[in-house]
Amino acid sequence: MAEDYKPGQLPYPEQDERKKFCKFHYKGVLLLLLPILLGPILLGPEVLAYRMLYLGTVVYLYYILNLMSQLAVAFILVVFVPVCGISASKVICTSYYSDLMFVTLGSIFMGVMMDVSKLSERLGMMVIGCVGSNLRLLQVFLMFMTAITSFFVSSTFMAAFWMKIAQAVILEYTAAGILVAESEEETYERQAKPYPSDPVIGIYLTVAYSATLGAMISPFQDPNGEIYATLKPFMSVHPAGFLLLYAAPLIFGFIVIALWINMIFLGLFWGKTKDVVRDVAQSKEGIQQAIANKKDNMGPWTIHSIFTLLLIIITAILLFTRLPLLWSGWDDHVPIVKCGASVPIILMSLFFFAVPANYMFCRYYCCRQPQKEGTAPALVGWKIVNANTPWSHLFMMGAGGAFLRGYKDSKLMDLVNQTIARQGYRSTSCAVLASLLGTLLTSIAPATFVANIVLGSMVPLGIQMGVGKRGLAVPFAASVHNQFLLPVSTTSNTLISGWGNIRPYQFLLGGIVPALSMFIFLGVFSALLGSTAYK
Repeated sequence: MAEDYKPGQLPYPEQDERKKFCKFHYKGVLLLLLPILLGPILLGPEVLAYRMLYLGTVVYLYYILNLMSQLAVAFILVVFVPVCGISASKVICTSYYSDLMFVTLGSIFMGVMMDVSKLSERLGMMVIGCVGSNLRLLQVFLMFMTAITSFFVSSTFMAAFWMKIAQAVILEYTAAGILVAESEEETYERQAKPYPSDPVIGIYLTVAYSATLGAMISPFQDPNGEIYATLKPFMSVHPAGFLLLYAAPLIFGFIVIALWINMIFLGLFWGKTKDVVRDVAQSKEGIQQAIANKKDNMGPWTIHSIFTLLLIIITAILLFTRLPLLWSGWDDHVPIVKCGASVPIILMSLFFFAVPANYMFCRYYCCRQPQKEGTAPALVGWKIVNANTPWSHLFMMGAGGAFLRGYKDSKLMDLVNQTIARQGYRSTSCAVLASLLGTLLTSIAPATFVANIVLGSMVPLGIQMGVGKRGLAVPFAASVHNQFLLPVSTTSNTLISGWGNIRPYQFLLGGIVPALSMFIFLGVFSALLGSTAYK
C-alpha cells in the first residue's frame, strides 16, 4: 500500500493496519500525553520560571523523540514564550536570526556551491587517492583535517567544507558498489530523504565532533571569542592560554571519539557492520579503477571549480583575520561597531551568487562567437541553495537561542543560581555543579549563546558563594566546549545533522561517551591549568 501513496492522500496507508501502531501512531499519543504528564511543573512557586521550564522540557522531548515536524517544534517557543508573558515576541524572534544563523547560512551557501561546481567531487577523489576504500582510514583523515582547519577558521565553515567532501567520498563508494549509504529503515514522513546507514553516520559524526575539538583550543573564533569578551571585564584573560588549557582534553577527546564511533557505527568489535567495513576496505582495486574512470570523464579543472576554490580560500582568510585574539584583526579597525563572523561569510556569499560560472560570453568582445552557446550562470543559484538548505535544523538551532533568552527573562536563570548558592558548596563541588550546568545548557543550545547569555552570571555567583570570580566561571566556560550530545549544541552539528539526515537520538548515541569523557577531562584540566588562561 505504501507504494500507492500520493502526496496529500489521507489517511496514510499504515493507519489501516493496527499492527503498525507501535511503529508510527504512538507518536500522536505522546504528543498529547507529554504536556499532560509534565503539567505539575506549572505548579511551581516562581510562575514565569516554571512556565519556561515546562515549555523547554516539552519542546526538547518533542525534538529528541521526533514526535512531530522539526520545523513545527522549532516555532513552538515563538508562540508560547510571549503568550506565557516571559519575553516579547520581538526578543524571541531575534534569536532566530542571529549572527550565528547567518554564519551557518553562509557556510551552507559555500557547501552547495562546492557541489554545483563539482569541486567537492574533485577533492573527494583526492581524498580517496589518500585513503583508498578504508573507512577507518577515512575517519582518521577527516578527523585530523577537520580539527586542524577548524583551529584556524570558523568551525562552522570548515565543517561544511569537509562534510561536502565526505559526502562526495561516500557517493563514490556507493557508485562503485562497495558501500550501501542508505539504511533500509522506512522514513516516518513520506518521500523524505532516506536515513543513512551506520558507517555513513559514523563518518559524518566524525566531521561534526572534530570541528568542535578544533575550535576548542582556537583563539580565532567563538565560543572562545565570546568567552574572552564576557570574562574580560571581570578578570585577566590570556587567549594564548586556551592552547595549553585545552590541549590535553583535545588529545584525549580524539582518542575517545575515534574509538567510540568505531565501536558504535563502524563495527570495531562486533556486528554486521564490522563485516561491511572489512568488505569495503578489501575493494581497493575496484575503487581505484572507478576513480580513474571518473577523472577521465570529468576532465581538467573548470573555471567554475577554480573560482569556487579561490572564493573559499578568500573567505577563510577573511574569517581567520577578522578578530584573532592574539593580535589585532581587521575588525579592530572598524570604528564604533563590531563585525561578527557573519559579515565576511555573507560578503563572500554575495560573490557566490554574482560571479559567473563560465566565460564563453567573453568571446563576443573579440567579435568571435563561442563554439557552444549558452547562459553564464553564477557560481551557485538560489533555487538549488533553497532545496539543499536544512531549514528545519536551522530554525531548531534558533529555538535554542530563544530558550536561553526565555531562561534569562523568566528569572529561571536566577532561580537556578540562587538554588546553587543556598547549598553552600565548597570549591570542588561548585566547579562540578558549574560544569554540569554548562554541559546541560550547551547540549540544548549553541555554545556561543550559552557563553553570551549565561556565563556572565557565574562571576557574581562565585563571589557570593565565596569561591572567587574564577570558582564557577572557569569550569562553566570550559564546559561550553562539550558540544557532542545534540544537533543544536553547535552550528557544525546542525549542518551535519541537516545534510546527513542524522536524527537527534543518533547524536545522543554517538555523543554520550564523548560528552561524559570531556566532562571529566575539561573539569580536571580547568582545575589544574585554569590559571594559564584566567588570572
